[in-house]
Amino acid sequence: MEENISALYSAYIIDGVRESLTPARILQSVSAFRADNLPEADSFAPIVDETPDVTPSTDVPDSRKVEKYLSAVLRTQRVFPMAFASQYTRMAVAKALTDTIWKIGHFRIGDLAITMKWLWNDAELGNMAGFYRSVEAVGDMLDALNLHLLDYSYETVEGPCSLVITTDLRPSSDDDQLVEQPYTTADPSIGVAGISNSLQPDEASWIVYIPFDSPSSKLGGSLLSQALNINPPLAPQADDTDYFIDCFEVVRELVEDGIVLAGASVGEGGLLPALKGMATSRTGALLDLSDLKRASAGSDMVGLLFAEVPGVIIQIRDIDFDYMDAELLLQDVAFYPLGHPAANGGTVRVKASAKTGIQNILESLVQRQGGEGED
Repeated sequence: MEENISALYSAYIIDGVRESLTPARILQSVSAFRADNLPEADSFAPIVDETPDVTPSTDVPDSRKVEKYLSAVLRTQRVFPMAFASQYTRMAVAKALTDTIWKIGHFRIGDLAITMKWLWNDAELGNMAGFYRSVEAVGDMLDALNLHLLDYSYETVEGPCSLVITTDLRPSSDDDQLVEQPYTTADPSIGVAGISNSLQPDEASWIVYIPFDSPSSKLGGSLLSQALNINPPLAPQADDTDYFIDCFEVVRELVEDGIVLAGASVGEGGLLPALKGMATSRTGALLDLSDLKRASAGSDMVGLLFAEVPGVIIQIRDIDFDYMDAELLLQDVAFYPLGHPAANGGTVRVKASAKTGIQNILESLVQRQGGEGED
């Protein structure tokens, strides 16, 4: 791998249109340590590229093959989806942020900052256009969230393109105007993970899904679409940053209050892989996604299970359900009680009944494949 500064400082011409800012200028606009002496774009040859031309496929995933799809997704290594560079990047940043929710400490979302690394193969048509759209998405998202970018880098690789995103506390500064109240904490602290990501064997407890954006069945850019080699035309946007903040804050408060028994972030792969990842050798789950399906206006169930909508899954005690309900309703945050853990050898059993009668039942038995979670 080698650093390629021209990728950051060059002007970009994408689909025949010259972009107004270089990637470095975009990233510096949200950087914690701003530099005024960036190289000028005319010091480098412009980078000319075009957006990948992907023909949408008409293939529709079969709801009877959910188990097969899950196995395929769990085996698939992510390839950066250039046609959905912006949407995928927003999901990846959101996932990195939600991963901090489970950590020990006292902090709010405004106390966080991220570091971005692009590991990029610049030899293929469309990849540099994808890089630019990815940078744009980072700049737009962090600006809307009022978050810092601690550091960023670009390295050329020969293999698949990928993102590496890490999170930490933002540096404090007396003249810091980037982050404003009420999204900061006095003397914030953050440590290692303090919440288990494995289901606890309490069969009376609840498994609750909280999407941090509108539920979606759009599979564009998803691991499932990659695994099946299909090209859905649309991807979840994950662009309601105000709602994302509300969701983050209320779930973080539930964690700090000791309400959450176990929790997992939803992102890569979607809802079902995240649920499967919480299963242990002895504890699985019995789940009904009917409410989620109805709230999503009859969206395709396979899409709801595998669309990469940022969010979380939490396990709470039955005695705490009313408290959680009140807190989420107070913040106008939508949530979906999915069901309960089950002592069934790690099986995750999912069904969904639709009132329309078009699809009366989807029931998939997902057998434990080993390696997920621990009791």
